[in-house]
Amino acid sequence: MKRQFLNSIFTILSLTLFLISCSDLKKDLPTATMAGIKIHEQGWSDTASINFHGKAIQAEGWDIRPCQKCHGANYSGGTSGESCKNAGCHSFPAGPENCSTCHGFPPPPGVNGDPAGAGAHQIHINGIGTLSSHAMSCQECHVFPDSIYGEGHFTPTSTVGIYFHYPLANLSSGGIKPVPTYDQNTLKCSNTFCHGTWRLVKANLPGDTVYVDSVMVGASYTPRWNGGAIDKVCGSCHAMPPVGHKSYTQPCSFCHEDATVAAGKPKHINGKIDVYGGVRNFR
Repeated sequence: MKRQFLNSIFTILSLTLFLISCSDLKKDLPTATMAGIKIHEQGWSDTASINFHGKAIQAEGWDIRPCQKCHGANYSGGTSGESCKNAGCHSFPAGPENCSTCHGFPPPPGVNGDPAGAGAHQIHINGIGTLSSHAMSCQECHVFPDSIYGEGHFTPTSTVGIYFHYPLANLSSGGIKPVPTYDQNTLKCSNTFCHGTWRLVKANLPGDTVYVDSVMVGASYTPRWNGGAIDKVCGSCHAMPPVGHKSYTQPCSFCHEDATVAAGKPKHINGKIDVYGGVRNFR
């Protein structure tokens, strides 16, 4: 009799503890909304909302790995069943880890409120129009990470280091070697071959009759990265014609037919002297 009484008391206590525990768990459950479960704040997918997930991820230093806990290692659904790679969202390869997610497509408009913005990226990346025939890669100016979380990618500040791996920016000529620099405050590039830090010594080009001095020089222009049309106007990187070059009544395209706007054949800023249909090296 006593044993049955103790068993009854134990059963009652166990049931009471279970109900209390269950009640506590219920307090932490998410609130059901419509046909699903509310996990994120309202406006999580709305780019105009203060709760937009891009802003929340930015606040966490662009680390999106926590999203994998519910959406899967490749963000295609995981335990949540909701893919981050739907059409209209992160449909590029690699999903939200694709470069275009933060840098835009075509890249890059700048992230973290970078004051330089898009600047002259498109001209450098695509060799747009008649400015240059060379389409540069990101690696030529930036450290290009092996992965989104690779070394040198995310930095404590909003600015990104400019390293001038681009061979043309460092091209030596006439006894000088440019040492390119970029000023994060003024947004200006300086001392680059591309923008006129070059010399053509007459003695290195025997028989050339265009010299009016022993050397021909560029203007060593310092363009502002987001300066616009004024920073790519003809005559900014070298005079028209360059200092040390004879003046002629004919247009530049008369001799430099493959390197001028008028000719429509943009062999411009390619590290070569394109003249009379032939090619000479800067030296």
